[in-house]
This record gives sequence, C-alpha cells and structure tokens, in this order.
Amino acid sequence: MRNSGPRSGYILALVMGILLVLGILLSALLRLPGGLRHLVMRESREVQKVYDAESALLLHLESMSSALLPGVPPVWHADVGPYGRLCSGDSSLQVCVMTVSALQKLDFGEWLTGVQAYRARLREGILSAPGLRRYSGNRRFFDVPGNAYMMVNDGDLRLDFSGSMKSLNAYVSGDVTVEGSVRFDTLRIFSLGNVRMGGNVCVGFLETVGNESVEIGGQVHFRGIAVAGHEIVLRGNAVAEYPSMAIAIGQNGTSVTQSDGVVFSGLRASLPGNIVAEDSVMPSFLGGSPVIFEREVLR
Repeated sequence: MRNSGPRSGYILALVMGILLVLGILLSALLRLPGGLRHLVMRESREVQKVYDAESALLLHLESMSSALLPGVPPVWHADVGPYGRLCSGDSSLQVCVMTVSALQKLDFGEWLTGVQAYRARLREGILSAPGLRRYSGNRRFFDVPGNAYMMVNDGDLRLDFSGSMKSLNAYVSGDVTVEGSVRFDTLRIFSLGNVRMGGNVCVGFLETVGNESVEIGGQVHFRGIAVAGHEIVLRGNAVAEYPSMAIAIGQNGTSVTQSDGVVFSGLRASLPGNIVAEDSVMPSFLGGSPVIFEREVLR
C-alpha cells in the first residue's frame, strides 16, 4: 500500500494556509466603498471557485477522500492521446490539468497491451467520427482539405500545402507524407504503412501511428506521440516539446534513432530494449502516478 502520510499532511497544511489568507482578505473587504466592494467580492468568489476546484484536484491526485473538504466540486477524467486530463469546477469556471505518468518498471507484455489499446482508441476515434470522408486510391492535397476526418483505402496520402488547419484526422491503408509550411492545432494520423513528416510543419498536438515506421525531420515542431511497429527516425532540425513520446514496439527489430540536430524532450522507447525518459515520464495510458505538466483555468 502506498504511504501518503507525509504528503497528506503537506496538503492539509497548504489548505489551512489558503483558508487563513482568504479570511484576512474577506475581513478587509468590510472596510471598502460599496462599488469597489462589489467588484472585489466578485473577484473573491472567483478566487474561491478556483481554490475549491484545485483542492478537489489535489485530493484526487493524492488519492484522498473529498470528505476531507466538504463541498468541493467533483473531478472528471478524460484520456487525450498519451496524456490524461483532469478537470473540476462548475459551469462558470473550471480548472483543468494535463498529466503524464511517472516512469515505472513494466514488462514487455504490459507495454504492448497499453500501446495496442491506445492504437485501437486512435483508430476508432477517427473512423467513427461524424462527417468522415472516404477516398479510394492515392490522394494528394496541395490546398487545405475541406474536411477534418478522412479515410484513404488502397492508396497513399500526401499533404503538402501552406496555411493553417485546426484539426486533421486521417486513417490511411498506405503511406502518409506531410510537408509544406503549415500549422495544425491537432494532427492525428493512423497509417498501415509508413509516416513521413518534413518541411516547415508545426503541430500543437500530434498523434501518429505507423504500422511500419515513422520519420520526423525537416523543421517539424510538435508536441505529442509517435508510435511505430518497427522504427522511428528523428532527423534534421525537428523539435519535440516536453512531454513528447516516441515508441517503437514490436516482436523484434525495433529502434528509435535521433540525429544531432534534433531536440526531443520526453520519452524515447524501443521495445523490447531501450528506454530513455527525460524527467522520468511515460504515457498516462500505461497507468502509474500522475505528473502534472500543464494547468489552465476555463471561464
């Protein structure tokens, strides 16, 4: 059983400190003029909501009962590719955190089961999307596609255009090439062959699976995950922001290679075999203790 005694004491001390500060602020409000008092009271209520939501998240992350702080809002969880997303709050204000998992020792079977489940979710998420456009044979796009979800049967897909696109999600039976000078907020690719990314491509959130291989080079800049059945090649001046994941997993002959010009922050794993993890993190879909890497307040 995990021993959370010292950490629980720290959390409770932090909560009591915040309550003391709130009490001092509220007492000062009584001496303010009416109009200003109304404004400050409104801000105080918002601060209280943020405090309640963050308290609920802290209790959840520490596996502590919400009964320790009665009245805190519920916490809900969603999987976002290799990351976990935890949110708490109400309809007017929510606090959300993005998490990965702390590195843990897993055997090959556990890695394989986790990655296969992730691949299945990505595939299903693309193919079951409303508005999925189906193509047959090779497809090339030299302008921004008009649809966000596509399936290419019996052919390859080439994306080579300039501009920006909020989201593109593609399932392809052949190979995929992504080039040009383009910004994707979200790019999800599931290829039964090879995936190659180059040019001046920027991806805010990347999920890419290549049954054979994934190659990322040129000036590609991204944060997210790449999964391949045989090899992943990182070359050129590619930049992968923390916490990114590059996982090559198969029964034999897997590799993840990186050239000198590449900046990669996160996890690189070729399995069975070698694991290199910056700050000791791994995908949240493999379980383990959550590690927060991003926080946002939604109003």
